[in-house]
Amino acid sequence: MRLVLASALAVLSLAAAPALAGAPVEITIGPDLAKKTLSYGARDIDIVRGWLGDAANRALSKPGAAQIVRADLVLENAVPNRPTFSQMARYPQLSMESIGLGGATIGGTVTTADGQVHPIRYAFYERNLWNIGPATTWRDAERAFDMAARRIAKGDFPNQTHPMQPSGNGSFDPRNLNN
Repeated sequence: MRLVLASALAVLSLAAAPALAGAPVEITIGPDLAKKTLSYGARDIDIVRGWLGDAANRALSKPGAAQIVRADLVLENAVPNRPTFSQMARYPQLSMESIGLGGATIGGTVTTADGQVHPIRYAFYERNLWNIGPATTWRDAERAFDMAARRIAKGDFPNQTHPMQPSGNGSFDPRNLNN
């Protein structure tokens, strides 16, 4: 009984712990990615959204990060390297060995301590299957998140006027050989 009570108290104390210091980060899903929810599955969209938030929070919480008071980021597009669970459920002939070129596009704004609002636009999409290696479902999207978050934390606010475009659509639909 004491062990159960001690475990419950430990869980409650973790839940009450303060959040990481740093700028509030708000992540929304853009309309282009929202259209892919049926294909990718809501679960995967939620996971990817959380990873972008984690990458931004991690980068902004590091010592020496730029003085950012708020980050409003939009996950405009994401393309998986491997089929999502939802796609594999719809098309049983797919497997985790199916592979594609992935990545992500991130937009939004960052507000610095001096009150200036900086637009953000960053995209990274892998162009070469040789660079993928043992990829997880969202490996290249995670790379895009980390690269964008590191640049923002350095005070280098990327604003790509002609961002990279994905070479595939991430559908992994075996009826469409032009993914």
